[in-house]
Amino acid sequence: MSTNYAPDGARMSRVRTYLIYLVLDTSESMRRPSREAPQHGNAQEHFQRLIPQMIKQLSQHPVIHSQAAVSVVAFNDEPDVLRPMTALNRSASISVPRLGYGTDYAAVLRFLGTQHASDARKVKLDRVQENYAVEVAAPWIFFITDGRPGNSERYQELSEWIGYRDALVNEPTGARIVAIGLPGADGDTLYRLATGQPTGARNAFIAERGSNLRELSQSVVRAIEASISTSTGTGLLTINTPAGMRRIDGLTS
Repeated sequence: MSTNYAPDGARMSRVRTYLIYLVLDTSESMRRPSREAPQHGNAQEHFQRLIPQMIKQLSQHPVIHSQAAVSVVAFNDEPDVLRPMTALNRSASISVPRLGYGTDYAAVLRFLGTQHASDARKVKLDRVQENYAVEVAAPWIFFITDGRPGNSERYQELSEWIGYRDALVNEPTGARIVAIGLPGADGDTLYRLATGQPTGARNAFIAERGSNLRELSQSVVRAIEASISTSTGTGLLTINTPAGMRRIDGLTS
C-alpha cells in the first residue's frame, strides 16, 4: 500500500480494489425442476438462496471484505441488476429477478461493458471519500448459465454476441470471465465466452451428466467463494473445477 495526497494535501493510502460480477441466467429453463430429482427444486431457486449466503461469508473475511466489491446481475430477455456494485464491507440487499424467458448473451455482455465503467467510477469515488486512492483491477465475471444464447424468439449466432465479449475482455476493461454451464448448456459456447489461465487452459466448466441440481449449485458457489478468496491475494483469477463438473478442454466444432 503506497501513499498519495488528496487535493487538500491530506495523505491518502492507495488500495487495489476488485470488482466482481456474479451473472446468473434466469431464463425459463432455470426455473424447471431437475428431471432426475424434481423434489430438489430448480437451479434458480438454489442460486437465489446460496449467493446471498456466499456474499455474507466473504464479507466476514478479514482481508477480502475491504478489497472487493460485488454486483449480482441476472439476465433473461434483458439484464437485471439484483445487487448494485457494493463493497463487501457495506450491506446491500439482493432483489428478486424479473420474470423472463430468453438467454440473451448479447444484451447482458453489452450491458456489462457499459456498467463496468460506471461501477469503477462509483467505487473510486466511495474510496476517495474514505481517504483512499483506488486502483481498480480488471473485473472478474462469474457467468452461470444452463442454455444456449438467444432471446425469447430464436437462438443468437456467435457473431451477434462475441463482439461484446471481446470488447469486455480486451483493453481497456480487460475482464476475466469464468463460464459455468449447468445441464443443458453448450460446451463450445462456454469455451468461447471464458477467458484463460497463464497455462492456456480456459476457465470454462460444464456439468457432468446426471448431476444433482442442488448439489451442483452448492459446489459451484463453493468454488466461486474459494476462487475469490484465493485470487484477491494473488491478483490472478483462478478457480478449481467445481464438484460434478469438468473443465472444457477446447472446441468440438
